[in-house]
Amino acid sequence: MKKKIVVVVASVIVLLYFTVLVGYKLKNDNLYGEVKENSNIKEQTYEITSYITDEIKNSTYDCVTQLCLVEEFTPNKLGEDADCIALATVISLDGADPEGSLIGMTDGKMLINTVLKGELEQGQVIEYTKPGGIMKMSDWEETQPDAANLKREYLRSENNTSIDLDNTYINVLISGDIEIESGKSYLVYLKENSDEQYEVIGLGNGLRELNIQQNKSRVAVQNLDISSLEIKNNETGEFESLQEYIDTYITNE
Repeated sequence: MKKKIVVVVASVIVLLYFTVLVGYKLKNDNLYGEVKENSNIKEQTYEITSYITDEIKNSTYDCVTQLCLVEEFTPNKLGEDADCIALATVISLDGADPEGSLIGMTDGKMLINTVLKGELEQGQVIEYTKPGGIMKMSDWEETQPDAANLKREYLRSENNTSIDLDNTYINVLISGDIEIESGKSYLVYLKENSDEQYEVIGLGNGLRELNIQQNKSRVAVQNLDISSLEIKNNETGEFESLQEYIDTYITNE
């Protein structure tokens, strides 16, 4: 059974993006969105992969990080900050690196299905990066303040808990964010960084799951029927109209 621990980290300042979630409605007669046939779409398929094995999952602690807010953003502001807004499928989770950050970053690849804003193209595969993720405990603690590491060591000793840091993992998730999953499709807000990766911005408001059935092994570009699609409201867990969201926050921005 997976062990869990909650760690609260204070005084870390980042920009969090908040989407105003309105008019959600779960349509019981349409569980999955539709895919339209289009012979012009590339037929190449990609294997879905993830570095997170069952062995890693069974050796992982959950770390929920509470961040200090400095600014709240409307959906229009989130759209202004993004270089691209797209409907994309996650091909891979390649790894998470804590270096240079208290929270670490997860890297992987995405397949672009539909571009709603920006210069990316349908069928393009991009490298993405996203805050947080599952990483080796020993690597993560190297980036943490000495005082915090000493406190954890003390608490382990007091509770007679012994941990092999090289074979134990920590799942860093920022409060208000969601975990990204390979094989799933999302409405995603992306901003290109200096390493030519596209960072997923907006936490749970910049990454919203589409009601498209997940492929467990391979994925190909899809010509999506937006009118039949819904996106997950990460606050309520229910789905709302993608078309209404686009009409309100993207087309009219």
